[in-house]
Amino acid sequence: MKFVFLPFSAQGHVGPTLPVARELVSRGHEVVYYVTGAYEQAVRGTGAAFRKIDDALGLHHVTKDATGKTGLQMLEEAMPHLFATFRRGLERAPEMAARVRTEAADCIVYDVMSTWGRATADLLRLPTSSFYTTYVLPESTQSGNEVGSGGEQPPRPPLREIIAMLRLRWASEMLHWRHGVPRRRMPELFVAYEDLNIVCVPRSFHPDIEHFDERFLFVGPTTVAPREAPTDFPFEQLEGKPVLLVSMGTTPLNQRPEFYRPCIEAFGGTRWQVVMVVGQGIDLGSLGPIPSNFILRPYVPQPEILQKLARVFITHGGMNSVMEGLWFSVPMLVFPQISEHALSAKRVEAFGLGRALKEEVALNPQALLQAVEAVDADPSHRTKLAEFQPTLREGGGHRRAAEALEQYVQRKREPVGQRAAS
Repeated sequence: MKFVFLPFSAQGHVGPTLPVARELVSRGHEVVYYVTGAYEQAVRGTGAAFRKIDDALGLHHVTKDATGKTGLQMLEEAMPHLFATFRRGLERAPEMAARVRTEAADCIVYDVMSTWGRATADLLRLPTSSFYTTYVLPESTQSGNEVGSGGEQPPRPPLREIIAMLRLRWASEMLHWRHGVPRRRMPELFVAYEDLNIVCVPRSFHPDIEHFDERFLFVGPTTVAPREAPTDFPFEQLEGKPVLLVSMGTTPLNQRPEFYRPCIEAFGGTRWQVVMVVGQGIDLGSLGPIPSNFILRPYVPQPEILQKLARVFITHGGMNSVMEGLWFSVPMLVFPQISEHALSAKRVEAFGLGRALKEEVALNPQALLQAVEAVDADPSHRTKLAEFQPTLREGGGHRRAAEALEQYVQRKREPVGQRAAS
């Protein structure tokens, strides 16, 4: 069998697919990725073939310089560029489909955030599976659903974002008129219900679960194993000390320079050894003197730190980070940046696995220190995390996802009558 993966070119979207691809390759199948050049090495490391797409379809170009900007300013700056990326994807879908057609694939696997991936699947009409790295939007996006709003009313977007959304909608209309691809408006552009939909979230952790039928396979986390590659991270500095891992993610959307300063003030000179991830767009000199009990890096081997040493994890609430924190039983303080993260904060609190971190606490050094000490001192979080371990693993992870893709293609190959009988 031959599988073509069309993920959205961002770490949080490419990463969860890689163990699935590696598993498919180990089973003797051929796997091909269409992604930006930033992921070539990671893709080839799975045994899959790499096909480069335009860097303008990746997330890293959206915005780079976060120095002196608040999280809200970063978000407002980035969203029009992000919608423009989605629009370019739709505009280039016919060209992408022509390339993918030459692969003679048995199945397309696309990320719901990859507008070009879904449109390519529509154009080629091959057996197709969607791949969700986070929560699935119900087909009915009414106010009673938690997913999509984080349980809160989203603010009205600024004019630049509205214009970018309208241009995205127009691209969808043009694709429909010229090529017959179904027209999709917001939020339907990001609601995909294929015959197989793989979701990297445990079933019981996902809200609104009653909306999803047997087409949805909740496999749980796929990317929690520490990497085998060597690292130059100074693990020896963490030994014998309580470790606090602080990571707001590595994408421009999650960088919060106005949070890093109170964090440094809160934990500088305390008992905590702090590892803080600041991403690529922060000028470290703008943060002032760095205390000796801090390690600041644009990127760290997060799974290894969580597995071996971390006692508390402050996270933005991205799904990969939340799943890693749960997998390694590290109590979390979730400081959400967007509605998806806010929903994760609510779920973590509801299951007793950690606590949500409000803005006024996160930006107040004294309150932030107290919040971390309180989570660390509460034994109930570690008890709940231990009890939650079977739930994390019951979905089967990357092996179950690969098996499901095999079975799906096999079913699609069967004659219609035989398929109905089975």
